[in-house]
Amino acid sequence: MLYLVSDASRPVRFLSAGNLNNEDQFLHSKRTIQSYELISITRGTLHIQSGQRDYALSPGQFVLLFPGECHFGTRASQGELGFYWTHFHFDAEVSAVYEETPEAALFPDESRPRYILPETGTLSANSRVNVLFVQLLDLAKRLGDLSSTQCSYAQSTLLLEVTHECFFRRHLMQQNEKVPLGIADLMEWLELNFDTALSVAGIAEKFGYHPSYLTSVFKRYSGCTITEYLNRQRIRVAKNLLTSTPKLTLAEIATQVGIGDEKYFMRLFKRYEGVTATAYREAFSRKPLNR
Repeated sequence: MLYLVSDASRPVRFLSAGNLNNEDQFLHSKRTIQSYELISITRGTLHIQSGQRDYALSPGQFVLLFPGECHFGTRASQGELGFYWTHFHFDAEVSAVYEETPEAALFPDESRPRYILPETGTLSANSRVNVLFVQLLDLAKRLGDLSSTQCSYAQSTLLLEVTHECFFRRHLMQQNEKVPLGIADLMEWLELNFDTALSVAGIAEKFGYHPSYLTSVFKRYSGCTITEYLNRQRIRVAKNLLTSTPKLTLAEIATQVGIGDEKYFMRLFKRYEGVTATAYREAFSRKPLNR
């Protein structure tokens, strides 16, 4: 596994970004670029090789492609495929590539902010990364040639979020002695299983707690009920689906995030976001940007 580490006290240099939505049989072209490229999968499976490394990436996973390495698709997609991508530069003088987990990831130092990016990884269900991709694309589209500085800072925020996802979130949870291990495990499990029909009684049985006790302890350490925590994950993922999968109906999105009733999903979305799901999609969906 390769890791890129760079000084985060200065922004990266944004080059371009886009959002691919392809029906079927997409095969990534063969090319070598002189910049970094980050790809985040939203649906389907992307088969790609970079250097001597093969990847089969599914929704929630990402890959970092390195400059000067030839990359190409190894297999055409079966069914729909979607992903966000962005090209950017780091300052070579303050960047380094490691072949094992760097010390900066094992012992984070808040006084020395770092971008720490593994060549590939998996994002949590409530990840903000794809939301930040949408914001980056929106900036680039609206500001055009004037977007360089703003997009570089937006790009930097996105990469810091990936760093936080892959290293610091787990580190902070492990260091936080206030959160019992069982509750931390439950939070992580909920983030991975939000798309299934769940009940507090069923969750309590699975983790070996009495429902009332689990409800009380979970709220004490998370600040919200289990149902509230689940709903937040579901709405966060629904927001990603609304902006990245234009052909999915609201009913299909509701089902994919574990809500079987479309009308309930619409009420829930309005309660959390202050706008309807349809209005959110219209406001944030953008045509692909290709430069």
